[in-house]
Formats: sequence, C-alpha cells, structure tokens
Amino acid sequence: MFIKMNLTRNQIIIISITIAIILLAVLMFIFFRQSGGGGGFGDGNKQIELNFWGIEDSKNFQPVIDAYAQSRPEIRINYRQIDANSYEDNLINALAAGRGPDILMLHNTWLPKHSDKIIAATESQIPFSNFLQFFPTVAEQDLTSNGIIYGLPLYIDTLALLYNKDAFDAKAVALPPTQWSGFQNLIPRLRIKNQLNQITHAAAAIGGSEKSENQAADLFSLLMLQFGSPMINQQYSQADFGAQGIEALNFYLQFSNPSGPFYTWNDNLPYSIDAFSQGAADMIFNYAEAIPQIKAKNPFLNIGVAPMLQFNSSQPINYANYWGLAVSNKSQNSAWAWDFVLFATTNPENSLKYLENSLHPPALRTLINQYLTYPDLGIFAKQALTARSWYQPDSKTIKQIFSNMIESVLNGRLSSDKALEQAENEITSLMR
Repeated sequence: MFIKMNLTRNQIIIISITIAIILLAVLMFIFFRQSGGGGGFGDGNKQIELNFWGIEDSKNFQPVIDAYAQSRPEIRINYRQIDANSYEDNLINALAAGRGPDILMLHNTWLPKHSDKIIAATESQIPFSNFLQFFPTVAEQDLTSNGIIYGLPLYIDTLALLYNKDAFDAKAVALPPTQWSGFQNLIPRLRIKNQLNQITHAAAAIGGSEKSENQAADLFSLLMLQFGSPMINQQYSQADFGAQGIEALNFYLQFSNPSGPFYTWNDNLPYSIDAFSQGAADMIFNYAEAIPQIKAKNPFLNIGVAPMLQFNSSQPINYANYWGLAVSNKSQNSAWAWDFVLFATTNPENSLKYLENSLHPPALRTLINQYLTYPDLGIFAKQALTARSWYQPDSKTIKQIFSNMIESVLNGRLSSDKALEQAENEITSLMR
C-alpha cells in the first residue's frame, strides 16, 4: 500500500538540501579517514616521528617514552644511543649535514659552544619563573641565558668524597672529614710510604693530572670556585683566575709534592678509579655516576659516600656535572620535541621513571626534597642545591688545558704561576 504524499515546493527544497548535507558529510568522513586527518596523524596515517639522540642506555628512557606514547599517540619517539666518546662529534656532523636528531642530550657545559644549534623554549611552553621554581641555581647558570631557556636538566650530579669504609674502620677513623683541614690531617694516618718516600698506599687520589686521576680537572675547578676565583671576566671575553687561582693550584699540588707533609699521590700511580677499587687508595673525589663503575670492578668494596669537603661549611660550594635535554634548531617538529622534553623533565612522575633506571640524583627541587634521605644519592641530591658552574667556551679543551697545566708543574717544566698564566691565556684564546 502506498501513501500519497503531497509535498510543497519549500518542503522539497528543504529535503533536498538535507540529503545533500548528509552526502557531503559522508564524503568528508571518507576523505579524512583515508588521508589520516581524523586522529591527529600525519599524511597516510603516519605518526609524527621525533629522533632522540643520547649517550645512555635506551632502558633509562624507555619508560618515559612509553608513557609519552600513551599520552600522545600521534607522536613516535625513536631513541638512538651513541658512544659518549664520539657523541659530540657525531652530533655536530649530523646536524651540519641535516641528519641530526630533533631531541638531543646536552651537557651542562655545552651552551657557550653549541647554543647556535639549539632552538630555545618559548615563554608559553615554560615560563622562566617556572624554570627557577623547578630547578636549582646551577641549572639557570648552565642552561639559560638572559632569561631564555635552551635546555632542561635530566638530573644533577656533583663531586663528593668516596671512601673505603673498611679501611677507615681498620685505622680507627670513625667519621670522614668534612673540612679540607680535617682531610689534610687525616692523610698521614692513612697513607703508607716506603723508605724511599714512595707511596705504596695512597690516602687519597688528589694532586695529579687527568693522566692518573679521574675528574682531576673538575676537582681543580671546584677548588678555584671555593677559593673565590672569578674564572671569567664579566664580559665573558677572557679567563680571569685572579689571585685566588694560584692559591687554589698550590693547594691542589701540595698533595703530589714528595717533600710536603700531605704528600699522597703522583701521576705514576695506577689510575684513581682502579686504585680505589683495588683498595690501594682510601679516598677519591668523584660523581654518583662513578659508583656503579667502581662496584662493577669490585662488588665487595664497602664504599662510603660523604659530602664534598669545604673551607666554609656554612656557605658550601659544590661542583655540578650533568646532562639535560634540548631541541635542535633543525627540527621540523620543534614544538612537539619541546613537548617531550617538558614531559620528561618537569613532571616528577615521569622524571622518576628515568631516575630509577639511570640511578642518577634528581634535578627537580620536589624530587631533591624526596631524595634527601636516600642512601648514597641523598648526599648528591642535597649538594645540587649549592652546586655551581662556570662559563666554559669549550669544556673538553679546557679539561685538557687544566690537565696539561698540572702535569707541566709536576714534571718541573713550569712553575705553578707560569703554568696557571699559560692556562689562562689558552682559555682566553678559545673565546676569540
């Protein structure tokens, strides 16, 4: 049975327009589904891919990358680990050739040398005031310039005193020293010399060059800062160690002076990490990152961790060494790259995912407070709040300049004041 419908002309027009709109909507849906316009994906259902380069094992970052993938399914992070010894050169060459990463690990001393390769965060991505609330002062020194943020720290490591607990107990040393004066007085109790005045057992690895002492240049930099050296002039145009520079160098070198009362080390002794691991040196100065390496060499070594020695405990000065994340200025997706950097570094939950795998001390102030009671890492976390740094135009070259300076005095080629002056001039030349 058919029902006869008498439609007016206006009704027919309305029905026709409605059918046309429905057909257009269906066609648009089909078009966007095929082109990938319906889920935030790129052309052809392809995700936006971000390449991320670093020096650490992928397991350290994978939990963060997985969490980001759940939060941002349209983005894919491809992490690539590169050997730390060749990382900087590989990175520079790849960026120059247009094959570099979107996201990169940036050492805390690299900004003066590599700021031209980085795109800064915008104020809308992270206000500078938030940066100052999130991270300790040293991060501001290293990763920002004139209120512009170039990178965010993954963690902050600092130099500390590592000591052999069993050796201290055997020699009735109840507590590690906290002041440099106490450290000096402890040396005769711990070191062992033969009749020829040769060190057969070192109290501590200090006073040598990088040839024998891991982190020798960093330890010397710390002493310079503790003595109050300006390091660089206010215009950042030349090195300026001041009168405090020679004080710091002579203080450092006294521990490798065979005729001095605090002689305990020389460049002919085994490398400091090995000497400490083997029980041939009772103390070394190093970072938290060295502890797993030492334990791998000797799982049975009873390692104690004590705060870095100071001249003035009421105003401690510590020395930082850490890596952060930055975004390449060649990235085609820099906004998304910065989105991941913020996700990984400013969110405590995500930061913890990284820290629990990497075993690094935290950078976020909220996590520093949480870590203060942690065994071993608590000391490094606390020291991040008083850590300092200095403007280094080329940190790798400066490390070698300081090592050469120390070695030139130890082998008698230069006096300490001449060696320091030469190092100062060489660093100044890096700024020109």
